[in-house]
Amino acid sequence: MRPDADEQALRARIEEALAASGQFWTGDIYICSARTSHADDLIYSSAWDEGITVPGVEKLRIDDRTRTRTAWLPRFRMPLWEASRDWRPAKTETKEDGSPAKGPPVVVWYSFKGGVGRTTALAAFAIQRARDGERVLVIDMDLDAPGAGTLLGPDPSDLPGGEGNASRGVVDYLLEAALGDVQFGDYVHRCKRDRLVGDADGAEIVVMPAGSVDENYLAKLSRLDLEVRGERHPLEEMLVQARDEIEPDWILLDSRAGLSPSAGLLLDGIAHLHVLFGTNSTQSQLGLTQVIRTLGEERIRRDGSQANCFVVQAMVVDVVEVEKAARAQFQTWLESTMRDHYVIVDDEDPEGELWSVRNMDAKMSPSRAIAVPYRARFAFFPSIDDVASDLVEGPYLEIAGRILAQFPSSNKAGDKRGE
Repeated sequence: MRPDADEQALRARIEEALAASGQFWTGDIYICSARTSHADDLIYSSAWDEGITVPGVEKLRIDDRTRTRTAWLPRFRMPLWEASRDWRPAKTETKEDGSPAKGPPVVVWYSFKGGVGRTTALAAFAIQRARDGERVLVIDMDLDAPGAGTLLGPDPSDLPGGEGNASRGVVDYLLEAALGDVQFGDYVHRCKRDRLVGDADGAEIVVMPAGSVDENYLAKLSRLDLEVRGERHPLEEMLVQARDEIEPDWILLDSRAGLSPSAGLLLDGIAHLHVLFGTNSTQSQLGLTQVIRTLGEERIRRDGSQANCFVVQAMVVDVVEVEKAARAQFQTWLESTMRDHYVIVDDEDPEGELWSVRNMDAKMSPSRAIAVPYRARFAFFPSIDDVASDLVEGPYLEIAGRILAQFPSSNKAGDKRGE
């Protein structure tokens, strides 16, 4: 409140405006002024920062009582480390707490609607990187409808009863880690067979499935609490342990679709890059608009930075005229959405550190979609090994090229693929 403002008059105006709220307003009014204590000022400032903006009303924020999906609310996190594909030789570079300052790029794969080929595209990227001699860690965070752990199935030696037991996963880890020390390697299986990852030195896909979807899975899932409480979420602890024990070149997180609790966690800022999948459907575009707003507009308002992302147009019909119209509609929607909710105007970023209106047409701009045509061949296949050759070409190489451009490596000759 301004020093010259009339506090009683202000209270009267607020009471009059909120009188119609009935039982939804307690009648309490807290006014921050020069007489407010430092402790109260911190509380009021925090409530203001956490409030949701009202379009067109800059001086109003709304703080609702929340019970679920707290990760979707504006308490944005930052990646746990600086992304570097050359991080292992640099492990001597540490943060204040002694942990490595660098680590592998963390990439989230998200779609608002399911069944659009998101997990297949993730697997394609994992296969490509493994064939170039990299170790890729895939974590299936689609806990309500697991798929990545099945799609990237274990080698025979990692089947239950073999050398390794692949029957546990994310759900088991999060439940058991809360009770004491656990070993990350007890919750993964490995894909090292030549038919899938080739024979390059170091080629390996390490997969942490959601868990074994058996008669016990639903009961375990019902005990899992994914809500955000405190400064550090168990998911963050899991990623740190994954980095330290597995030492991957990449960590790929397959997200649950929609506005699910697990999706909110993955889009909350812990990733270095978000690959968003959408279609021409109104439902898909309405949902992705809110995600893009969260990654762009909301983050800029809070901490001045955008979360890195790009968009894939999925399920494009492979009929020339239909494809042409579908691509045009999707690109028009994406540019409009990015302009309204992600990029900034030029004069707000004189240093050129953020995506702005002036570089919306750049080849690597988040405003430029990558189109992936629908392929009937992917509607059914006995094993991903049978279609692996199809996943290392065409639009999947283009997706990989966009990702690799974000995280260059001086040691990986394969980075030129997909450019």
